[in-house]
Amino acid sequence: MLKLNQIRTAHVELTTRCNARCPMCMRNYRGYDYNSGYPDVELSLDQFRHIFAPELLKQLVGSSLNPDRPIMGINFNGNLGDFALAKDGAEIVEYVVANGVTININTNGSLRSPAWWARLALPGVQIGFAIDGLADTHGLYRQDTDWNRVIENAQAYINAGGRAIWRFVPFEHNRHQEAECRALAEKMGFWRFENIYDGRDTGPVFTRAGEYSHYLGKNEYADGVPPVKNLLEGHVTWFAVSKDSIPQDKPNIEYNCKHLKNREIYIAADGSVYPCCFTGFYPKQMHHAGNAQLKDLVQENNALEYDLVHCLEWFDRVDETWSKPSITGGRLYTCVTSCGSVPN
Repeated sequence: MLKLNQIRTAHVELTTRCNARCPMCMRNYRGYDYNSGYPDVELSLDQFRHIFAPELLKQLVGSSLNPDRPIMGINFNGNLGDFALAKDGAEIVEYVVANGVTININTNGSLRSPAWWARLALPGVQIGFAIDGLADTHGLYRQDTDWNRVIENAQAYINAGGRAIWRFVPFEHNRHQEAECRALAEKMGFWRFENIYDGRDTGPVFTRAGEYSHYLGKNEYADGVPPVKNLLEGHVTWFAVSKDSIPQDKPNIEYNCKHLKNREIYIAADGSVYPCCFTGFYPKQMHHAGNAQLKDLVQENNALEYDLVHCLEWFDRVDETWSKPSITGGRLYTCVTSCGSVPN
């Protein structure tokens, strides 16, 4: 695994807080209020400076050889929270930019004022706004966000000279609007329009109270959608599986490790350090299929308590698992499912 002086990029979750209620986010269960164990925390400007001292920032990338798809020095995009909920978000961006590091931010864009977003239109900063359709479809997935407010904030950022990306998840309910969304993005001055294909496409959606609301994609329940508590019980059972009951894999696996490929580390909102966001699901608290293995490997990895060199030491224990014969034999389920593939 990489050592500290080899790190060139960082994926940072500034906060676990979010205003949205996206049905397939771990912050809830299909829109129903459910916390599987994640903490309610965020990194302050002082804490961020403690972890990312100027000496570390100097070794992160400040430019790219590919201007169309640049590799950014820091990517603000959490597993749980939205960047705009971080109290010191703008100040942290200004600190990073002042040290010559490029930044990518992904956000639902539905909070803060247009003036606040315009403030982020700084050299080397790009912002991806999650806009899944037009005003009538966007909220079917991006629940509790305001499409008009997102558009207003994005336009303010663009007008101030910011580089904006329209990030569009094609669902069955919004695919017919893609051409119109692309046209609007061009009219507004978005730098790029990006389709996001990550498996978010089907399933029932519930209210905060657990009442059935609507279905994403083709409804698979001919006799009616089961109560949310019945579905949640199966969900918890799966994500609480023991390391001895995780599904097996073929022994011949190749890894395209994001941590190694991008020379990247992941910093969670509580200051804990992981090789990547796939291994950074707060393994000691959250229901996640690979946690039973990860919690046995993670050790003294909080950068607010220990120096970064020490926080990275456990990464070698992850690397060692890749040579194991099977998942029950010690190979990490998280690595297999996230970055592993069977060679042709």
